[in-house]
Amino acid sequence: MTLIGHLAKRGSLENANTPLTDMSLLNWMSGPKSDAGVAVTEQRVLGLPAYYRALTVTAGALAALPLKTYKVGTRERIARRTVLDDPNPRQTSIEWRTTTFLHLFAWGNAFSRKVRDGSGLVRQVWPIHPGCVRVEIIDPTSENPAGKLFLVTRSNGSEERLTPSEVMHLPYMSMDGVEGVRPMVAFRQSLGLAIAGDDSTARFFGNGSRLSGILHTDAELNEVSAGRLKSRWREMTQGVGNTGEIGVLDNGATFTPVSIPPIDAQLLESRQFQVAEVARIIGTPPHLIGDVSGSTSWGTGIEQQVLGWVKFTLQTPISSSEARWSKELLASTEYAEHSLEGLLRGDSKARAEFYRVMSGISSMSPAQIRDLENFEPVEGLDFYTVPKNMTVVNAGDNAAAVTAQP
Repeated sequence: MTLIGHLAKRGSLENANTPLTDMSLLNWMSGPKSDAGVAVTEQRVLGLPAYYRALTVTAGALAALPLKTYKVGTRERIARRTVLDDPNPRQTSIEWRTTTFLHLFAWGNAFSRKVRDGSGLVRQVWPIHPGCVRVEIIDPTSENPAGKLFLVTRSNGSEERLTPSEVMHLPYMSMDGVEGVRPMVAFRQSLGLAIAGDDSTARFFGNGSRLSGILHTDAELNEVSAGRLKSRWREMTQGVGNTGEIGVLDNGATFTPVSIPPIDAQLLESRQFQVAEVARIIGTPPHLIGDVSGSTSWGTGIEQQVLGWVKFTLQTPISSSEARWSKELLASTEYAEHSLEGLLRGDSKARAEFYRVMSGISSMSPAQIRDLENFEPVEGLDFYTVPKNMTVVNAGDNAAAVTAQP
């Protein structure tokens, strides 16, 4: 094995230099443990509403984008259905892509098993849970130029060694060019705080929450009279029918409400902070996961916020997935491309303005606009127009007016 291979295996349980301790077994079986004292596992982090929502919003937005296949060097659409249109008998295209992007954001890596036909073309792709895959680095060969092996654990516990010809690996943000950074490891402290906050709040309420107030009097009360005083106060103040009612107490009793303790107020503030922290980890705008406590710095209007999200968060996984799918799942003469106009589908005004501008500069024909809107095709609309007052520039004396086609 190369030096890189040894470095890749450093810290792994199959490395003889890694001590087999309770902590190493715990980290391998249940995920890394944060300083907050909780294990950061997939099950635990998915139990965080903000984390779950951030994942589903981001992965769902990417999977819902129209995905089209073209001939290399042209904008000619591929007429036949590819593996991207029908990935496997169990999943639709959107379902497979949703799973892929969920794995990408949650684990930093997405894996799919490739099934080829007799000619070598990929006909099916089946998602593999990243928790079942270990990547091993080997010396590159002509049969395996990537120099990677995928050790996949099956449901029966056995391990299968597969090559890049059999497994498609889509890493997200990679520091070594081999595997993507795993967020549950890189952000275990922040995620651990969020999990611990949920646990602490649950225990807080499970242990009786807190008193709403205290009844006290200078009179001597036995157990019976104290119970009677407490019951009388409840009858006068509890329930919708007693809203705004004035309570009257005898025996010189007074009621003192108990405000929320400062430590509990800090707990609630920390939970609010964790929502914004999770949004930063996934890259989802906070307002999309229910945090509207602050104003956005991406300009006003939903369109500007969506454009900022596309530029600074979604563009990387969009471009990475297009390149990987084109390289490993399609024929060498084909490439895949997302249609980002799909993100404007819910905003009719923004869509109409986009189409008006694109048609005005001869970039889109009425037929293309109808196709994007899933309208039935109409004969005679495959033409381009420009305003009549537009002329060719930098053409010297040969500049000719460009007029709109009738």
